[in-house]
Amino acid sequence: MSASLQLDGSNLKMEDMAAVLAGKIFKVSIVKSHSQTSERSFQQSDLPTKSFGEQGEGFLDSLRDWVQSDGELLPKEVGLLSLYLLLNHSVKHSDVLSDGLLQRVLLFVNHGIEPCLHKENRTETSAMSELALILYGEEELLCYHQGQFKAVGSLFEELGLTKLQYTREDVAFITGLCCVSTAMSIYAAAEASRLTKTADICVAMQLEAIRGETGAFDRRLHELGRPYNSQIEVAENVRRIIKDSEFTTERGREAYGGDNGPRCQDAISIRAVPQTHGGVRDTVKWLKEQLDKDINDIAEKSNPLIGYLLDLVIVGLIDLGNISERRSFRLLDSKMSYGLPMNLVGENPGFNHGFPVIQAAATAILAEMKLLALPNTAFSKIDHITRKYVCTTLESSLKMLDAISLLNKILGIEMYMAAQGMDLAKSKLVDFEFGIGSKEALHVFRNFVQTVKVNRFASPDMVAAEKVVTDGIVLQAVEDIVGNLK
Repeated sequence: MSASLQLDGSNLKMEDMAAVLAGKIFKVSIVKSHSQTSERSFQQSDLPTKSFGEQGEGFLDSLRDWVQSDGELLPKEVGLLSLYLLLNHSVKHSDVLSDGLLQRVLLFVNHGIEPCLHKENRTETSAMSELALILYGEEELLCYHQGQFKAVGSLFEELGLTKLQYTREDVAFITGLCCVSTAMSIYAAAEASRLTKTADICVAMQLEAIRGETGAFDRRLHELGRPYNSQIEVAENVRRIIKDSEFTTERGREAYGGDNGPRCQDAISIRAVPQTHGGVRDTVKWLKEQLDKDINDIAEKSNPLIGYLLDLVIVGLIDLGNISERRSFRLLDSKMSYGLPMNLVGENPGFNHGFPVIQAAATAILAEMKLLALPNTAFSKIDHITRKYVCTTLESSLKMLDAISLLNKILGIEMYMAAQGMDLAKSKLVDFEFGIGSKEALHVFRNFVQTVKVNRFASPDMVAAEKVVTDGIVLQAVEDIVGNLK
């Protein structure tokens, strides 16, 4: 049964958007405001008369001129989030907008119709123009509905919809907002949170594989010695995942025999995880906090502050990829992994080559990811014709999506290699048990990628590992066992 959500232009929350991304279905209604109370009322003088035609086809031709309707699509969720933002903001200006526009957006939202927007729309105006054309009923554009991609023309015929009649105010209003970049920022913030928690799971699996020393995750060290909230959360996550592990104990290390005496501490890429992963979490939290403030006051054209925060999160995700790549590299060397077979070879090391090439792919992907570190906001400018500030928030959000895609691959490779290490450690310590969360992570991962014992084509395994990370499959399984990670 769907939950109800009533929008009045000021009550939309980030938790509502998170619920939409998680697949929750809302029955949305709107409350029109009879007295405009916004600081900046939408006036006739605000309309870009030279940018768009006077009426009818003139509007549509102007919209089409802006749109790039080919190439790669944005995540379909971005279109739906954009509709929620557009609907919520439209309520505040219902006195100058046509009722047809509000009802069309409301229909799309309540029917779960997700507009499919193209990545090639590199400006906010072009992205919002494509959204406007989909709402209008432009036949060849795409929507996602009931599990299928459908041409807008076919969808409208299926639902018995006619083409929307825009007013000049409608077109100017839609194309003057930054709903798409804000929607992408909300989507990216949720994805970044998923990645930070998945990285904690990778660390836990690494600890199991190398029989890690867990003192670096001790509650007292972080809650008393270094009381930074995100750092505390990371350490707690890892402790919960490896709870009851017999591998991450001195007894496990002695039984395996890969150490020369008691282990003092693990490498910096392991023991500094709470600080490093915690710092990345802080950047994501700052982005979410700003979005929560701005979600009911969508800026016109773009919001530079969101752009600054997106650029900062990108740098944080690169750091997450960097420390992940260093951890996976250490698994290749018997000395660095405390006795695991060289290159994680399953059997017959004189013939089977193991994981060096797979790990080298992570290194190469990380190098590509580092190219994204230059902030887009460094290229904000003042338009010499309009004399208006032109910021780069949309470009930053697009680059954020690229960073997320690359980090999915890096963490997929780390999980792939850590799972191999866990299997190899378990083959020697058959009677020892993994932690409750890491055991489940390995079990679920093995439903998609099997242990590597002899040489085989690695690409399908790497694609499957990436999918497990991207779709949050292992993350969901672990959270079902240990509870929601922080």
